[in-house]
Amino acid sequence: MEEEEEQSTKWRFKGSEELIKASAFTIKGVVSMLSMNLSEDDNRPVIRLGHGDPSASRCFLTTPIAEDAIVEAVRSAQFNSYAPNVGILPARRSVAEYLSRDLPYKLSPDDVYLTVGTKHAIQIILPVLGYPGANMLLPKPGYPIYEAHAALSHLEVRHFDLLPEKGWEVDLDGLRALANDKTVAMLLETPNLCQWECSHQLPPLLHLGLYQRDGLFLVGA
Repeated sequence: MEEEEEQSTKWRFKGSEELIKASAFTIKGVVSMLSMNLSEDDNRPVIRLGHGDPSASRCFLTTPIAEDAIVEAVRSAQFNSYAPNVGILPARRSVAEYLSRDLPYKLSPDDVYLTVGTKHAIQIILPVLGYPGANMLLPKPGYPIYEAHAALSHLEVRHFDLLPEKGWEVDLDGLRALANDKTVAMLLETPNLCQWECSHQLPPLLHLGLYQRDGLFLVGA
């Protein structure tokens, strides 16, 4: 009887088709698929170029300076409470001072919002930018995670090309043609994959005037 009732249950919730479609293709998914298809009989060493976490290698060890700072912070008993959503003041002050070294102006701690990695930053930024009818410019090739979160934030995605024959430079003409009065932001990714060249395009992009004339928000990742 219980089994019949369980089989007849109709759940009222269901997954978002838009989100499922946007997140169907991921880099980790492709890497996992390739790993699953490796032959167990093949003893040749595998170089996992899709592995982005350096902690698995003994070549990448945490510096004792960071370890000692963490131990000192724990023993001080000054950071046992919940931290502010934007990050603790000493950390934001350090980030502001570090970034200000390469800027013609000085950042304050209030200009810094600390996140737990890039994905958390995406989750914070894109909902702020999204409104009905808005669109965002993303590089192609790029990371699928942006498409998934853009779908959650009701942002239309428009892809601008990176030109392999020119060292993966941004197609500036194509970029300008994509932007309209509903374009709220564009993404520059560096130093990931071939997209590290995007950082070299910042001066031409600023000269293009998209961020000033059209009020475009530049998102760096």
